[in-house]
Amino acid sequence: MDKLKIATAQFEHKSGDKTYNLSVIDKLAGKAAAEGTQVIAFHECSITGYTFARKLSKDEMLELAEFIPSGESIIKLREIARKHNIVVLAGLFEKDENDKIYKAYVCVDKHGVIAKHRKLHPFINPYLLPGDQYTVFEFEGSFGSNPGLCEPVTFENELFTRDVISTITSSTSAFE
Repeated sequence: MDKLKIATAQFEHKSGDKTYNLSVIDKLAGKAAAEGTQVIAFHECSITGYTFARKLSKDEMLELAEFIPSGESIIKLREIARKHNIVVLAGLFEKDENDKIYKAYVCVDKHGVIAKHRKLHPFINPYLLPGDQYTVFEFEGSFGSNPGLCEPVTFENELFTRDVISTITSSTSAFE
């Protein structure tokens, strides 16, 4: 691939309404693909919503969270990626088989999950556990990334998107 066109997208999500949020992701991914974009990066917890989770119990968080890669939202992201022939980066709450909960960010193409990152410094809910590593991955030949999920330097969505894109385009960690 000679050039990689990357779009960023941020929208007013509906808290806990994954169906609505995924419909917006679908629409914006389609628009970006129609403009020749190969990759679109959405904001943190773009699938599940974010700040409303501050007051959720562990049971409520487990109900909201999904398994990766087998969860319904990941399956829908793969369908979106296939339909628009675009790579999609988006965030959601993840659970594992031991009922541990993480704030995750995924990179999905038409074949499935390329990479998953668990936020290293989650803070919105006391039941969220930190990830334990940076995530570096390749796709489209020789393309590497480290989706920083706004850590450790900023917590504002607008800057978050810039952090993700700066690490994607430079293929190095913005936090070294």
